[in-house]
Formats: sequence, C-alpha cells, structure tokens
Amino acid sequence: MTRPARTRYAPSPTGAPHLGNIRTAILNWLYARRTGGAFILRFEDTDTARNVEGGEQAQIEALDWLGLDRDEGPDVGGDYGPYRQSERGPHYERRAAALLERGAAFRCFCSSEQIETDREAAIAAGRPPGLDRRCREIPPADAEARAAETGPTALRLRVDPGPIEFRDRLKGALSIDGPDLGDMIIVRPDGRPTYNFAVAVDDLEMEISHVIRGIGHLSNTPKQVLLYRAFDVEPPEFVHIPTVLASGGGKLSKRAGARGVLEYRDEGYTPDAILNYLSLLAWSSETGDEVLSRERLIAEIDLDRLGATDAAIDPEKMRWLAGQHLRAEPPERLAERWAALPEIAVLELDDDDLVRAAEVFAHRMYLVNDAGPELTAVFASPGLETPDAREVLGAPDAALALETLAAAWEETEWSPGPLKARMRDCMQTSGLPGKAFFQPTRVALMGSAHGPDLADVAYALGVDRTRSRLATALEIARDENRTETG
Repeated sequence: MTRPARTRYAPSPTGAPHLGNIRTAILNWLYARRTGGAFILRFEDTDTARNVEGGEQAQIEALDWLGLDRDEGPDVGGDYGPYRQSERGPHYERRAAALLERGAAFRCFCSSEQIETDREAAIAAGRPPGLDRRCREIPPADAEARAAETGPTALRLRVDPGPIEFRDRLKGALSIDGPDLGDMIIVRPDGRPTYNFAVAVDDLEMEISHVIRGIGHLSNTPKQVLLYRAFDVEPPEFVHIPTVLASGGGKLSKRAGARGVLEYRDEGYTPDAILNYLSLLAWSSETGDEVLSRERLIAEIDLDRLGATDAAIDPEKMRWLAGQHLRAEPPERLAERWAALPEIAVLELDDDDLVRAAEVFAHRMYLVNDAGPELTAVFASPGLETPDAREVLGAPDAALALETLAAAWEETEWSPGPLKARMRDCMQTSGLPGKAFFQPTRVALMGSAHGPDLADVAYALGVDRTRSRLATALEIARDENRTETG
C-alpha cells in the first residue's frame, strides 16, 4: 500500500496564481488526498523586492475557491511551522551552523561585489561559477578568528569532484558533475539564506516526502540533493511535471499577463471544472474518461501516468469541460450560484424560480455567468407594447392560439413533459399551422420570437407567472383584432 505522502505547494506571494501555478497545487493536493497524507502550504517570501501586497491572500483565496484544503500552512497552523520563509530565520541559522561545524560548509570572506564579479568572470570564460578556492582552503580555526574580527560572512557548501546523481519520477536517473555547480553559496554575507538552501531545509524539516513541481525547477534539484547529502539524510522523491503553456504557445507568466485563476472564477467557471481541466494537462485516467469528479480524481491519480510533454491551454476544451460540470451540478446548487449574479438579483426571483430554471436551462449553458442573459430573456417583462409584439399578437389567429393553450394548461401537470405534450395536442386541435400557434405563445411568455423550448419556459416561469402573461397577451390580441375589425 502507498504510504501517506506529505506534499507541499510553495508559491512566492508575487500576485494571483495563474493556471500553471495552480496545476502544481492541484497535483500535490490530489496525491496527498489519494494517499491519506498531508497537503502543506508554504510561502517562499524572502525575495521581498518581488512580493506584492495581497499576494499571499490571493494565493489562499484561489486555493479556498478550488477547495484545496490545507492540513498545514500559515493560515491553518501545524506542527512543522513557521510556514513563511521570512519567519524561519533561526531554522536556517541552525542548519548552516551545523554544516559549518562539520566542515561541510566554509566561510567566504568575499564581498557581495567580489562574488558577483567572480561569477560574471567565470560565466564569460565558460567556467562554472563558484570554483574560486581563495576562501575554501582557509583553515577553519583561522576562518572563525577572522570572522570574529570582520563580522558576518557568506557561507559556501563544499562541493567535491564527482557525479551528483539523483532520480526524477518522470525522467529517471540523472546526474551532473560536482564541479559544474562549484562551491555554491548557501548563506549570503547579509545572513539571508539562498533559495536552494532555504528550500532544502524547509522540505527536510517539514518531512516532505514528494516534491511535485514544475520542470523549470529541475536545475535546482542537484543543488538540493547536495544539501541533503550534507545533512546526511535521504532526499524526497522528485517529480518534475511539464510546463503549462499559453494557448498560443509560450510559457505562462504573470509578467506576460497570464490570467489569474480567480479571473476564471469571476468569468463563471466552477471549481470542479478548473480542477478537472488542469489535472488533465498532466495526467489521464486509465478509463479514458475526461469528465471526472473530484472524488474520481482523488481515487485515480497516479504519478506513473503523468505526461512528460508540455501542454498548452485549450480555451475551447476548457469551456466544454466547464459545461459538462455545470450541467452535472444539482439544480439547488446551481440556483445558489445563479442567485449571486448581479444580473439575476435584479430579477427578484425566489429559490423555487431558480431551481426550476436550473432544471430546464442548464443544458444550454457552459459557465455560471451564462445564466445572466438566459434568465433575463425568460423572466424579465416580455414588453408586449413593442411594435413587433403587437404585430404578432394582432395576427388573426393569435387570440385563438393563446385562448386554447391557456385553457388546456389550466388542467395540465406543471412539468416540462406534460406541458409540451399538451401544447402539441392543442396545436393539432386548433387546426393552426405551427408558426401561427407557437409564435404568439412565445411572444406572450418572452416577448421574443426566439428562445428556449416553450414548455421549459413555462415550467421555469411557474404557474402564476405563465397564466398571467398568457392572459395579458390574450387581452392585447383581442384588442388588436377588435381594432382591425371595428
């Protein structure tokens, strides 16, 4: 049996997450839930120049909307915190001091300017940065004495010659030569930990078992593996997933204007639709099914079925899948979503109205927001005083059609099937052609010559509203005919 996994989503609070970011969160959440493990939220917020106000809350809001509940994190607490890197300084100091004491790290007395100069020179010469040995060979006792006089120094990890081997779940065994990395800095001269050092310490101390992240982080993995070796512990399992591309190609990026996940919420996508769609950008069910519930995604997620190629956003498929999920929602839940729309609120519909509408109109929609124009067309006043409406209702047989149907529906069960059957019977009994019978009815109920199935419209409107509209239209039709014959 698969052991419970501890996975993490570790964004920087640099703004609202886009689809690529959230795809990573989804896979980590699904696998944690699949194995009965823990899903952890951690903020990598030490790059203060890139952090934005509200960035952390935007991440949390997106996770909450999608239903990606956390077992640990800055918003829920936990036994392995703090869950913001900016609050974990003592943890990094303790781990760095341990490496220094064991000789796995050494002090570097070069200034930040010298370090940057050396790095640029190495790159220009085609050499890996970090190979300058001017500080590596200083005896530890001398280095400590010197540091006591000069103050804080950078710390570097000793990287010895030889291969750095590691394994990725998707790419298999990989390796890189140690000298290609050089003696990498783990603590800057100002005491701030470098990215890879902080991540390795965090994952180690939070007992992360699976690091599921984007392929862009693959280059960081050998550096973090070196740190695990220095800590004398086994690294977690690494799973580097392919990149999510924009629909026109190219990497999704906040800087390039990639849409935030919450924009899809505001457009009317449901959480389960986004969860389903983004899961399919990395993974597929053995059944071949594409419309998958949250429960099925959890039950079937399999890291061995993750794809190895980049996937581009397909807006048409995304919208289609959204429609499948919307139509599968219980009418009561869909009615709740519709009630929150400003366009629906002004119609002053009650819960029963919305539930009936959901029962018969959901199949016409893809997004929650589609209900605005659809329900407005049905429930708003039909506006029977317009010239077009008067022309239809003034037709010679309009009054007969309306009178016949109104009388028949008085005794009909108020559900779409019986209403439709009785309406068809009335048309045949009246002897009127379809257009002459149905067009006045549609105008009476909606004020329009086009729209959904008339029985569905009547059912959604309800008994009282339908009868009232038919009666009003019938009065107009009679008046128009009296005027013409008078």
